[in-house]
Amino acid sequence: MVFIVPIDSARAQFPDYTFIAALTPSAQKSAFHVQRAGKDYCLKIIAPNQGLDRVQREVLAMQALDHTNVVKILEYEYSAKAGQVRHYMVEEFVAGDDLSAHFSPGQPWTLGKIAAVFAPLCDGLAALEDNRIVHRDLKPSNVRMRPDGSPVIIDFGLARMLDMASITATVDGAMIGTPRYFSPEQFRGSKRDIDHRTDLYALGVLLYEAAVGRHPSLQPGMQTMDELSDAVCTSESFVNDTTFKALTPRLQLTVRRLLEKERAKRPTSARIVAKVLKDLGGV
Repeated sequence: MVFIVPIDSARAQFPDYTFIAALTPSAQKSAFHVQRAGKDYCLKIIAPNQGLDRVQREVLAMQALDHTNVVKILEYEYSAKAGQVRHYMVEEFVAGDDLSAHFSPGQPWTLGKIAAVFAPLCDGLAALEDNRIVHRDLKPSNVRMRPDGSPVIIDFGLARMLDMASITATVDGAMIGTPRYFSPEQFRGSKRDIDHRTDLYALGVLLYEAAVGRHPSLQPGMQTMDELSDAVCTSESFVNDTTFKALTPRLQLTVRRLLEKERAKRPTSARIVAKVLKDLGGV
């Protein structure tokens, strides 16, 4: 169920901000485009049923780094006084749309556009690696596109800091994230198998969608999670797509390595992928 705070109620709770518009809510938060002192921000009011550990995971993950391709958290508060809970965060407001607005079925991107978007996206993922953060829910709606075309990774609500196991809510057998972008290890449901290469698999799905114009595993007629899981964990039919075969050999190899079923066979770092893309695109 989606958590919705009416904008008038939000205005009453946060009179220091001018509310511009309500943003897409989720089960965890209601979000708003707000202004204060002439500057734009994203204000997120946290749902009361959300545990502190889950929210603080996002806060810790975002405060641990400072990178142009990763959204910045500017303010966070949790307080409970006289039975009134105040729980919110303020982030930089990233103008523009998300990556899904740039995907159209059957319309692959040019190599130059792929390099221009995905090389800096890889730079952002490399910054997460440096801080031992795994996003775990990399997908088009969690990549915002600034008006200048640069990508920004957002929404770290499912992030896991590898040296802080006590703040991960995942348990063996439980799946957290968006199935369309799950890696094989996420479908298997074991937290011990999750690391930065899980994000690289999701990157591979995004890259395939951009380069080929369709999802690498979803097929017409698929209706169940089991069908998707089987395709992700066992099938490599995506390599037979005629558009995929028409890609440059180096880009084909990069995508295939990102989509390896075994983590050990994927690239060791997003930096490796960034370098390949920059070379291919002349960036």
